Amino acid sequence: MKKELRKKYIGEKNKITPDELHNSSKKIFDQLESSKIFRDSKIIFTYISFGSEIDTINFIKNNINKKIIVVPKLIDNKMRLIEITSFTNLEKNSYGILEPKENNFFLGKVDLVITPSVVFSKDGYRLGYGKGYYDRYFENNNYLYSVGLSLSCMLKETLPIEDHDKKVDFLITEKEIIKIKD
Repeated sequence: MKKELRKKYIGEKNKITPDELHNSSKKIFDQLESSKIFRDSKIIFTYISFGSEIDTINFIKNNINKKIIVVPKLIDNKMRLIEITSFTNLEKNSYGILEPKENNFFLGKVDLVITPSVVFSKDGYRLGYGKGYYDRYFENNNYLYSVGLSLSCMLKETLPIEDHDKKVDFLITEKEIIKIKD
């Protein structure tokens, strides 16, 4: 069931125009950057956007010298965190996603996790890409806040969930910040 939904929602996301995605991404990050969550966070773990995902590239570039930014790198089918200080040392992995060339692993505590997904439900669950990297991260790591980024038109009422699925603490759309957990 998740596989069919993933395909359906990726199709929906791919219909969003590049201009709409760019403008909405900017509004989403304006919301995030004006929040207490962001101000309180010194170490931010974010994905590097790819395809029709909410665009994190400008956010990373704007904050790379203000915060400690760590991004994922897949090594032996495990997600490891690497601090980045510029975009010059990135290369595409086997999925076509940019990741750091080096392996200087970040092992500290993260304040804010910016979580990718195909789609989020209004109660904070996500339908990811099916590999479980982020669910395992949430299960095995300590962090202060997790946020999901979504266009408001892509928020779904519910999604199928399994025991290992974790909610994000906040959802941020171009229109609002939705608090999920206390």
